[in-house]
Amino acid sequence: MNQLRSTKEFQEMRKPSRKRLYSTFVESIDNIFKYAAPDSPGFIVEEGAPMICVEKLGDQFSVTSGNMVLNDEIGDLTFKLDRVNQLDNEALKSLYEDVINQEVGADDKGAGLGLITMALRTEDDIKYSFSSLDEHHSFFKMQIIING
Repeated sequence: MNQLRSTKEFQEMRKPSRKRLYSTFVESIDNIFKYAAPDSPGFIVEEGAPMICVEKLGDQFSVTSGNMVLNDEIGDLTFKLDRVNQLDNEALKSLYEDVINQEVGADDKGAGLGLITMALRTEDDIKYSFSSLDEHHSFFKMQIIING
């Protein structure tokens, strides 16, 4: 995180854009911890190792993250991502209020607040994909574009 904040490109950004980029970066790390599948015996860790990357693309920044997830969780993640991608900002704000006021169960990984928050910070859809690693695991990759 300190490495991101110390870059020339980050320092030259307007303050609101810097905040959007940094908070998206942090939220992406949080999602990795929330959804990362536990290591399995005999699994090649490098194939599913968590990753995060920030890249400057013209006047935009791309935050790309990825981690191994259990195949059983793909449906839930897909639902949450498709839902936030289909909503405009007003509907996202309303959904945020609804979700934040819900009771969360002990085993719940979250109601998607982080995804809603990231969707509010970008003007583009959140891009994502799943690549099968074995019959129980896939690699989940997500990209969020932030205007600089």
